[in-house]
Amino acid sequence: MNPYERWDDWEWERAAQELGRERGYIFEQKPRKRNYSRKSGGFGPLEHWTNLQKKAALAAVFFLLIFFASRGEDMLSQGIYAVYQGTVQSSNYYNSLNGMALQVLGMSRDMTSVPVDSSMQGKFIPPVSGKVMAAFGKSGGDQASLHNGIDVASALGIPVVAPYQGVITYVGEDPQLGRVVKLDFGNGWTGVLGNFGDINVTEGQKVETGQVIGTVGLSAPLKKTWLHIELRKDGVPVDPLPYFIPAN
Repeated sequence: MNPYERWDDWEWERAAQELGRERGYIFEQKPRKRNYSRKSGGFGPLEHWTNLQKKAALAAVFFLLIFFASRGEDMLSQGIYAVYQGTVQSSNYYNSLNGMALQVLGMSRDMTSVPVDSSMQGKFIPPVSGKVMAAFGKSGGDQASLHNGIDVASALGIPVVAPYQGVITYVGEDPQLGRVVKLDFGNGWTGVLGNFGDINVTEGQKVETGQVIGTVGLSAPLKKTWLHIELRKDGVPVDPLPYFIPAN
């Protein structure tokens, strides 16, 4: 009996391959199936983002956080905004990030381009009388450093009056402005006064135009008897000077 008669196809194929290898033939092997499995971890969709997209997203989140914090009256919002104000003028990192956020959202850095609202022009009285020592807008040669108000020279203990009738919304400390008072004048108009000595008002109190709300102090890090004055319309800083009653 032929011993090879009972071989099945697999045994014949194996024998043929062994014989072929002995004679130097190369047999094409069937490709193996690869198990493609998605690696876990990473940042999901962010893995495919470019560096520019990641920077833009980070800048937008940072800007929105500061925007909503500046409008909030709770302690958390005020704390976030105070930290931002304290670092944005002294840290190049925060300056560049703030500028990147403004650029991503298409907002201009030149605050002097905000048009004057003629309906409110000349309606506010100066909180103190004196020379403007620091003007509104860009501070120095660094475009990332912005001055949101003006600084007016005064003297220690000089009374500070409310520039317009409204409600006191905040009384507290600011790392750059010292002791501050924030006011809501209505119709989207708000104000910030800084570098107080004594403060004679409390949060929620209504004040009239010209009412004494405190005195000029030395609470700001600058340690000069300058009163810091900010005026905002719908949260956007504007130059206060066009809105003050002209001096006689």
